[in-house]
Amino acid sequence: MDKKISRRTVLLRGLQIPIGGSVLLGLSACGSDGGTQVCADPNNMTSAEESVRRTLKYTEASADPAKVCSGCAFFHAPKESGGCGSCEMFGGKPVNPGGYCDSWSVDS
Repeated sequence: MDKKISRRTVLLRGLQIPIGGSVLLGLSACGSDGGTQVCADPNNMTSAEESVRRTLKYTEASADPAKVCSGCAFFHAPKESGGCGSCEMFGGKPVNPGGYCDSWSVDS
């Protein structure tokens, strides 16, 4: 059994570790202030879902209080007060009402 590993496989696997570590480190830093709830568990996301969040630069806590997920046209309010809402841009997956991404659009 002569199994050859392609260069692409080696590179992709080599990138998974630093990217995964960065996501976990970022999430642990977000929750360190005690006021930010983490709504999306990276262990329950597909690589495509993680990629969309990374591409749109989603963060659990917005730097601009005027631009938060709860004020976005794509946001759907949580069923329970204080819980995580959902976002159309992320396929209805959970997002923090106080979060932000580059697709933020004012809710009319």
